[in-house]
Amino acid sequence: MTKNEVLTTTITLSIDNGSSHVKVIYDHLDCSFIFPNVLAQPFGERFLLMEQGDPLDFLDVQITSPAIESDQYRHVYVGNLAIGDEGILHEIVGDKAVQKKAQRPETMVTLLTAAAYAIAKQHEDAIKRGKKRIKAAVNLGTGLPIREITKFRDEFARKITGGVHSVTFVTTPVFKGITVEMEFTLPTDISIDDVSGVYDLEATSKSHLSHKGFGIADVGGVDMDIAFFRPGLDLDQRHSTGAKIYLNDALESIRNEVNAQGEELLASTAELTLMLVNKEYEIYAEGKVVFDMTSLINKHMRILAEKVLKFARSSWKHVRYANEFWFIGGGAVVLQPWIEKINAELGLPIRFDTAEHSQFRNVRGTFLMLDHALQHADEVAAGTDAKGVSENGSGQD
Repeated sequence: MTKNEVLTTTITLSIDNGSSHVKVIYDHLDCSFIFPNVLAQPFGERFLLMEQGDPLDFLDVQITSPAIESDQYRHVYVGNLAIGDEGILHEIVGDKAVQKKAQRPETMVTLLTAAAYAIAKQHEDAIKRGKKRIKAAVNLGTGLPIREITKFRDEFARKITGGVHSVTFVTTPVFKGITVEMEFTLPTDISIDDVSGVYDLEATSKSHLSHKGFGIADVGGVDMDIAFFRPGLDLDQRHSTGAKIYLNDALESIRNEVNAQGEELLASTAELTLMLVNKEYEIYAEGKVVFDMTSLINKHMRILAEKVLKFARSSWKHVRYANEFWFIGGGAVVLQPWIEKINAELGLPIRFDTAEHSQFRNVRGTFLMLDHALQHADEVAAGTDAKGVSENGSGQD
């Protein structure tokens, strides 16, 4: 095989396109990665001292796709590379947060970039041997918020499956100059965010949710999806709902107040989110604390926790069979201390997912459902072939 030949491959992957971070699993549950949902339009050329580093930290991509119409999204920095860049920054805050996830161009940009990175990572050895082009058939699992699933599912699916999408890594180390062409199929259609997370909770935790009636909220950077399940993991479509909570906007307010001190101490809400997940409330510069965010964070997060709990309780009070209520998602990890403090006075049977798994519940559940569907498709195909052999004797003419 010469270096210039196209490598053809197939990949199975799930993507949870969260408002703060994009989470991805490919091939099997242990192959995962995460990056901030931040884009930047490059300003000038990227200055390189050396072509080294983790490719995930330097996602510089050129995209050609029938799903992306605007030129401003053709060449972008994605994730960590976009944070702190001098170009025009795109985060899911303000007007972007008001838009539907299915209709934001950022959603398709990060989805295509994440898929292309997973494919390149899968074939890193071939790339190091000189392979430059990869054509991939992608079995994709991904989802939308409950509030969008009915109205926007078909539109979103058409964007994903409607043609060939091409991603070229521009200055990304290891993958520089690599082009990945992708055609997508959706074996499990578009999933419902939150519902997917329940399947992973049941499959991997000791909660035994299938024996219970319960509610669950997936708290994200913009949306909060609330679903209720009767015993047997029977989704209650009548009472399941969603709301916009704008956690990212609250974080942006904190960031602006911090940066009003006269320095760019926080580059993005994604950076602040990571600090809150890790319970880091002090900002260091030159080896010393230059700003303590504790009181500022307490003020904003208390207000938001009250809002989240109010949404949850207003839905829960009408569902008599739900004996407990769960919180999952990155936003739940951020807000857990304040929700628990409020609930100390209320005494409600509220449960929180483990911090290490909470952000990945949806993408893990989506991958499990996708993998299950593909395995059963193979079984059906094998059964059909066996039937053909049985009816035709040897199966040969």
